[in-house]
Amino acid sequence: MGIMRVFKIFFLLLFVSVFGFSQDLNQNSKSSSVIEFIEHKVKRKQTLFTISNLYDVPIDLIKKYNPSIKGDKISKKMVLKIPFITTVVLEETIKKVVEEVLVSTKTNQNLFDSIPKKKSIKFGFIAPFNLNKIEIDSIENTKKYLEKLNLTTLSLDFYSGVLTALKAVKKTGIKTHIDTYDNKNSFLEIDNISKSKSINNYDFILGPLIPRNINRFSSNLKDSKVPIISPLTSKKIEINKNVFQSIPSIESQRELMYNHVDSLITIDPDPCVMIIYDKSTEKVKEKLLKRFPYAELIDTDLTMGLVDPDITDSLLVEKKNNLVFLESQNLNIITSVSSLLNSQISKDRNIHLFSSYRSETYENENISYQHLGNLKFTYPSYFFPNYGDELNELNELFIEDFGKLPNKIAIRGYEITLDLILRTAHRKKLIKSVDLGETKYYQNRFNYKNKEQGYINESILLIKHDNLEVLEISSVK
Repeated sequence: MGIMRVFKIFFLLLFVSVFGFSQDLNQNSKSSSVIEFIEHKVKRKQTLFTISNLYDVPIDLIKKYNPSIKGDKISKKMVLKIPFITTVVLEETIKKVVEEVLVSTKTNQNLFDSIPKKKSIKFGFIAPFNLNKIEIDSIENTKKYLEKLNLTTLSLDFYSGVLTALKAVKKTGIKTHIDTYDNKNSFLEIDNISKSKSINNYDFILGPLIPRNINRFSSNLKDSKVPIISPLTSKKIEINKNVFQSIPSIESQRELMYNHVDSLITIDPDPCVMIIYDKSTEKVKEKLLKRFPYAELIDTDLTMGLVDPDITDSLLVEKKNNLVFLESQNLNIITSVSSLLNSQISKDRNIHLFSSYRSETYENENISYQHLGNLKFTYPSYFFPNYGDELNELNELFIEDFGKLPNKIAIRGYEITLDLILRTAHRKKLIKSVDLGETKYYQNRFNYKNKEQGYINESILLIKHDNLEVLEISSVK
């Protein structure tokens, strides 16, 4: 818990020091330049000229911050400070906490190898940081507040990814300028931000994070041409012509599962099927019943949230495929059913677990990944839960900068920001980047289609647990 605390405090200071706030965008705000450095260890045969080209930093600037360089001579293993200059917005009221932040980044993502047509990107980021609830002068109270899961910690996790993406695009020669707003989860603040004179000067606006705030903000700017991106919700939002919903809707995720089920029926038209559901998934049950009219039904609302092991044992058969659809987001039901079904697998009886929607509930530590793997748990998802060796480089960067590994929210912040910047840089306007098709990153994919005036990400994966592995699978056509 110590690393977590250090990270939260450090990151709060980083946030208010480097980017500040612009919720009113009045004359109290002004632009400033922050010089950041990375360390470079000189390799064999490298010269000041090659290092200057590598980082796109003038030789004179390198020599200025490395007085040990005599003339133009450098030696192998010499450690040089490579400067970067970033333009940021600083509020007068928070300048007292400004600290220098060291940056180190190295990444290789989709679109990185292409030459950008637009070299400078300016965007806004809106999130419910709720910094008015934090006592900056009280370290102890701040620690306690940031140890809890709340809108502030969610915003900070996401923002750590945004910051990391900004460092990553430096290698491409793209310059970025970000204005960061704390909407305080308040309609009043949303309205104030909407009235800002500079709001229509951005290449895009990332946020707000919460559906009702996105709806309010996009409604205020329904006549604007600035793209507004909803970064974190799969819930239905109001889609205006300038709105990008970056997470596919729950309904579209379920449609992929129905299509997969249809493909399974062509292979095995007579499996043993059980549907475990509650009142929130009545419609899902009906759609599954159309495909499996003889399925066994268990309504957990009628059983007080309990599933009798004797009943499931009597309904599941040997020598046939047993397909169990768990259509509930209740943690106790998911935990007990997955454990129960796992115990009823035998040499002669296989059981496959499915769900048409996997919510955040499945990330609870009380749900056994071993059980899900044994049950070949299959579900649709907007992201691939990749935490393997491919993430080592990104992990090291987060540990160095923030003292902890990135969670799913931080990686989401990194990848969506990276994607939006690169798309805009390569097509000059985000809306024109739709023709790029699908872009892929460590966990997230983006493939926007024009729907109902706005744009919706249609990249949905089919995920299957297999023992302790997590795989992306294709539905049989």
